[in-house]
Amino acid sequence: MFGRLALTLSAGLFALPALAESGTYVPYSGIIHGTEGADPVEVTIANQTAGPLVCGVALAHWYSAELGGVAPGVRLAVTLWHDSETGVLNLMNATEDRMPVEAVWCASGAARARLDLPMTTGKAEAEMLFTCRLDGDTGLGCTEAGG
Repeated sequence: MFGRLALTLSAGLFALPALAESGTYVPYSGIIHGTEGADPVEVTIANQTAGPLVCGVALAHWYSAELGGVAPGVRLAVTLWHDSETGVLNLMNATEDRMPVEAVWCASGAARARLDLPMTTGKAEAEMLFTCRLDGDTGLGCTEAGG
């Protein structure tokens, strides 16, 4: 019985590449396209350290993207899109697909800090300013103005 089951399963696996190549490409249906129904949230990161920072974003489904480098005394601004019904913040890709944000972080050498983004339902702040500082005792920290 095991031999018959293994033969049946392996026959199905060998047919998968042919099946994938035979049809028209259909993208993942759960992707939301465009910004309709979402509100822009301008996230600004101010580098108050003596060295450059690199900031990035962790996206759903194990993807990540670099937001950009930030020289000392300079600010980096990025627009995220907030879905007030779900609380999800999204980064838009080049084809205007919403990419759900799991975390935003900035790093300087070995030091790394995660920005505390509010991911809640309802109306979100339209602008958020985070200031990143390097402290000898606690390392790199990025805190929201007023927070």
